[in-house]
Amino acid sequence: MAWWLPIFSLVLSLLAADHAVSSGKIPSYVSPCKRDSDDLNQCIANVWEALRPKMGEGIPKLKIPPLEPFLLPETNIDRRSDSLDVKATLTQLAIMGVNNVVFSKLNVNLTDLKGSVSLAFADLNVTTLYVMDAMLMKIIPMKGQGKFNGTIKDVKVNMTGKAELSPKNERGRSYLKLVEIKFKGFIGDATGRLVDTTQNPENSIFAETANMFYDNNRREVLDVLTPFIEEFCESLFLGVANQILSTLPFEEMFIETAPKNPPPPPPL
Repeated sequence: MAWWLPIFSLVLSLLAADHAVSSGKIPSYVSPCKRDSDDLNQCIANVWEALRPKMGEGIPKLKIPPLEPFLLPETNIDRRSDSLDVKATLTQLAIMGVNNVVFSKLNVNLTDLKGSVSLAFADLNVTTLYVMDAMLMKIIPMKGQGKFNGTIKDVKVNMTGKAELSPKNERGRSYLKLVEIKFKGFIGDATGRLVDTTQNPENSIFAETANMFYDNNRREVLDVLTPFIEEFCESLFLGVANQILSTLPFEEMFIETAPKNPPPPPPL
C-alpha cells in the first residue's frame, strides 16, 4: 500500500524546484533560463543541480521544505479497482533518499506547451503510521492500524504533460494551466513490513498474511499496484502543479531575451 510514496515525494520536490526557479526569487547561485535559449533543457537541468545541495535541509527563503527526510503529516487514500480495494490514512510519513533523484531526457517545448522528463531513484526508505481497510487481488485482506517500514529500489518514472496559456490580464500577464499529465512508472523491487499495533489478534494475522503474500509474490503485487500508483500521481501532480502555476505569470517563469538595439541609420 505504500509503494506510490516515493514517486509522490519526487513530484513534490520537482514542483518545489520549479517554483524556486520561476518565482522571481532566484538566488545568486542559480543562473536564470531564457525563453528562447537553444539550451533551455540543459539550463533547467543546471538549475536543479544548483539547487540540489540546498534541498536536503530546505530553502526557507524559497519556501522549500527539507527533503531529507521528506515529511508528510497526513494523506488519505480511497481507491477501488478489480485488483485493489483500499481505504487508508497515512500519518507521520517520512521518506529518505528523495534528494538523490536523477532526471534525464528533459524536453520542454514552449511552442506547443508540451514537456517530458525521465526520473530515477536508487533507494528510498519509507516509514509511516497507517490505518487501513483494504483487499489485495480479491484474496488478501489488509485491515488494522500500525507501522510500516520499507525500502523501495530502482524507481523509474517517465512523465509527459501538456499545458494551455490563459489570455493576458489587465496587467499583461498570462498563466499556464496543466490540462494533461501522464505517468509511466516502474519499481524494480521493494521490501517492507506491516506491523499491526491494535493488539487485536485478527488484525495481526491480517498484517502477517499480507506480509507473507507479498514476500512470495513480490513482482506480481508490484505490477498490480503500478497502474494505481500512476493514476494517483497524475491526479496529485495536476492539482498541486496548477495551484502553483496559478500564482506564477508565464512572463516571469520564462524570461524573454531583451531585443538587441537596431543598428543606427546610415548617415544622410
